[in-house]
Amino acid sequence: MAGELKSNTILLGHGIFSIGTKVIALTRGGGKFTVEREYRKIEADGYPGAIKGNIVIDSSQAKLEINQLTVVPEDFATYYPGLNVDTATSGTVKITGDHTIKDTDYQDAVTWTGKTREGKPVKITVKNAINLENIDWEMQDKSEVINKLTYEACFTEGELETEPWEIEWGVAK
Repeated sequence: MAGELKSNTILLGHGIFSIGTKVIALTRGGGKFTVEREYRKIEADGYPGAIKGNIVIDSSQAKLEINQLTVVPEDFATYYPGLNVDTATSGTVKITGDHTIKDTDYQDAVTWTGKTREGKPVKITVKNAINLENIDWEMQDKSEVINKLTYEACFTEGELETEPWEIEWGVAK
Protein backbone atom coordinates (compact mmCIF):
# COMPACT_ATOMS: atom_id res chain seq x y z
CA MET A 1 0.00 0.00 0.00
CA ALA A 2 1.46 3.39 -1.03
CA GLY A 3 2.20 5.73 1.84
CA GLU A 4 2.11 2.92 4.39
CA LEU A 5 4.45 3.55 7.31
CA LYS A 6 6.66 0.75 8.50
CA SER A 7 8.74 0.90 11.63
CA ASN A 8 11.82 -0.39 9.83
CA THR A 9 11.88 2.61 7.47
CA ILE A 10 12.35 5.20 10.20
CA LEU A 11 14.74 3.67 12.73
CA LEU A 12 18.43 4.44 12.49
CA GLY A 13 20.72 1.46 12.78
CA HIS A 14 24.46 1.07 12.85
CA GLY A 15 26.85 3.71 11.59
CA ILE A 16 30.20 5.39 12.05
CA PHE A 17 31.19 8.76 13.48
CA SER A 18 33.79 10.95 11.80
CA ILE A 19 35.48 14.20 12.70
CA GLY A 20 36.46 15.69 9.37
CA THR A 21 37.94 12.73 7.49
CA LYS A 22 39.05 10.87 10.64
CA VAL A 23 36.82 8.00 11.71
CA ILE A 24 36.21 7.49 15.43
CA ALA A 25 37.46 3.93 15.85
CA LEU A 26 35.13 2.50 18.50
CA THR A 27 32.11 3.77 20.38
CA ARG A 28 30.02 2.25 23.15
CA GLY A 29 26.44 3.34 23.46
CA GLY A 30 26.68 5.02 20.05
CA GLY A 31 25.64 8.63 20.17
CA LYS A 32 22.76 11.02 19.73
CA PHE A 33 21.71 13.83 17.37
CA THR A 34 19.54 16.66 18.69
CA VAL A 35 18.33 20.02 17.46
CA GLU A 36 17.24 22.15 20.41
CA ARG A 37 15.04 25.04 19.33
CA GLU A 38 13.46 27.86 21.25
CA TYR A 39 10.16 29.02 19.78
CA ARG A 40 8.31 32.24 20.63
CA LYS A 41 4.69 33.12 20.01
CA ILE A 42 4.13 36.72 19.03
CA GLU A 43 1.05 37.62 21.03
CA ALA A 44 -1.47 40.23 19.97
CA ASP A 45 -4.33 41.87 21.85
CA GLY A 46 -7.70 40.31 21.13
CA TYR A 47 -6.40 36.89 20.06
CA PRO A 48 -6.96 33.96 22.42
CA GLY A 49 -3.79 32.01 21.53
CA ALA A 50 -1.13 31.40 18.94
CA ILE A 51 -1.70 32.99 15.57
CA LYS A 52 -0.62 31.18 12.41
CA GLY A 53 2.41 32.98 11.01
CA ASN A 54 3.22 34.66 14.32
CA ILE A 55 5.51 31.98 15.71
CA VAL A 56 9.25 32.50 15.32
CA ILE A 57 12.38 30.49 16.06
CA ASP A 58 14.54 32.51 18.45
CA SER A 59 17.43 30.04 18.66
CA SER A 60 18.49 26.69 17.32
CA GLN A 61 21.37 24.50 18.52
CA ALA A 62 22.28 21.26 16.75
CA LYS A 63 24.44 18.73 18.63
CA LEU A 64 26.00 15.41 17.73
CA GLU A 65 27.01 13.38 20.77
CA ILE A 66 29.61 10.62 20.53
CA ASN A 67 30.34 8.05 23.24
CA GLN A 68 33.95 7.38 22.32
CA LEU A 69 35.58 4.17 23.55
CA THR A 70 38.97 4.51 21.85
CA VAL A 71 41.10 7.66 21.90
CA VAL A 72 44.01 8.51 19.61
CA PRO A 73 46.32 10.70 21.76
CA GLU A 74 47.75 12.53 18.72
CA ASP A 75 44.19 13.58 17.75
CA PHE A 76 43.24 14.76 21.24
CA ALA A 77 43.25 18.46 20.29
CA THR A 78 40.60 17.55 17.69
CA TYR A 79 38.34 16.31 20.49
CA TYR A 80 38.70 19.22 22.95
CA PRO A 81 39.41 22.93 22.39
CA GLY A 82 42.17 24.82 24.15
CA LEU A 83 44.75 22.03 24.18
CA ASN A 84 48.31 21.53 23.04
CA VAL A 85 49.52 18.13 21.90
CA ASP A 86 53.28 17.60 22.00
CA THR A 87 54.74 14.57 20.21
CA ALA A 88 58.34 15.88 20.17
CA THR A 89 59.65 13.26 22.60
CA SER A 90 59.98 9.92 20.83
CA GLY A 91 57.26 7.49 21.84
CA THR A 92 55.30 9.85 24.09
CA VAL A 93 52.39 12.24 23.66
CA LYS A 94 52.03 15.08 26.15
CA ILE A 95 48.69 16.93 26.31
CA THR A 96 48.35 20.26 28.14
CA GLY A 97 45.73 22.98 28.31
CA ASP A 98 46.47 26.41 26.84
CA HIS A 99 43.25 28.19 27.88
CA THR A 100 42.64 29.53 24.35
CA ILE A 101 40.01 28.50 21.81
CA LYS A 102 41.48 28.73 18.31
CA ASP A 103 39.83 28.63 14.87
CA THR A 104 41.32 25.14 14.43
CA ASP A 105 39.27 23.93 17.44
CA TYR A 106 36.15 24.19 15.25
CA GLN A 107 35.63 21.16 13.02
CA ASP A 108 34.27 21.81 9.52
CA ALA A 109 32.12 18.67 9.68
CA VAL A 110 31.36 16.07 12.32
CA THR A 111 29.23 13.27 10.87
CA TRP A 112 27.39 10.08 11.58
CA THR A 113 27.10 7.96 8.44
CA GLY A 114 24.90 4.92 8.73
CA LYS A 115 21.73 3.20 7.64
CA THR A 116 18.12 2.83 8.58
CA ARG A 117 17.05 -0.54 9.85
CA GLU A 118 15.88 -1.28 6.32
CA GLY A 119 19.37 -0.56 4.96
CA LYS A 120 18.78 2.86 3.40
CA PRO A 121 21.79 5.18 3.83
CA VAL A 122 21.65 8.25 6.10
CA LYS A 123 24.25 10.91 6.86
CA ILE A 124 23.90 13.46 9.68
CA THR A 125 26.35 16.37 9.71
CA VAL A 126 26.96 19.22 12.15
CA LYS A 127 29.09 22.01 10.68
CA ASN A 128 31.62 24.39 12.23
CA ALA A 129 31.30 22.20 15.30
CA ILE A 130 33.10 22.42 18.61
CA ASN A 131 33.03 20.02 21.54
CA LEU A 132 32.36 21.89 24.79
CA GLU A 133 32.29 18.84 27.06
CA ASN A 134 34.73 18.73 29.95
CA ILE A 135 37.31 15.98 30.20
CA ASP A 136 35.52 13.74 32.70
CA TRP A 137 36.86 10.22 32.99
CA GLU A 138 35.74 7.74 35.62
CA MET A 139 38.38 5.18 36.53
CA GLN A 140 36.55 2.01 37.52
CA ASP A 141 37.59 -1.58 37.96
CA LYS A 142 36.18 -3.87 35.29
CA SER A 143 34.85 -0.99 33.22
CA GLU A 144 36.42 0.96 30.34
CA VAL A 145 36.37 4.75 30.26
CA ILE A 146 33.87 6.29 27.84
CA ASN A 147 34.97 9.68 26.51
CA LYS A 148 31.84 11.77 25.89
CA LEU A 149 32.10 14.28 23.05
CA THR A 150 29.21 16.61 22.23
CA TYR A 151 29.90 18.65 19.12
CA GLU A 152 27.76 21.77 18.84
CA ALA A 153 27.19 23.22 15.38
CA CYS A 154 28.04 26.93 15.13
CA PHE A 155 26.65 29.59 12.84
CA THR A 156 29.18 31.69 10.95
CA GLU A 157 29.11 35.44 10.28
CA GLY A 158 27.16 36.14 7.11
CA GLU A 159 25.41 32.74 7.18
CA LEU A 160 22.85 33.26 9.93
CA GLU A 161 19.81 32.25 7.87
CA THR A 162 20.88 28.64 7.24
CA GLU A 163 21.32 26.39 10.25
CA PRO A 164 24.71 24.63 10.34
CA TRP A 165 23.46 21.03 10.21
CA GLU A 166 21.93 18.66 7.69
CA ILE A 167 20.44 15.20 7.33
CA GLU A 168 20.89 13.43 4.01
CA TRP A 169 18.63 10.44 3.31
CA GLY A 170 19.64 8.00 0.61
CA VAL A 171 23.27 9.16 0.32
CA ALA A 172 26.01 6.72 -0.56
CA LYS A 173 28.68 6.01 2.05
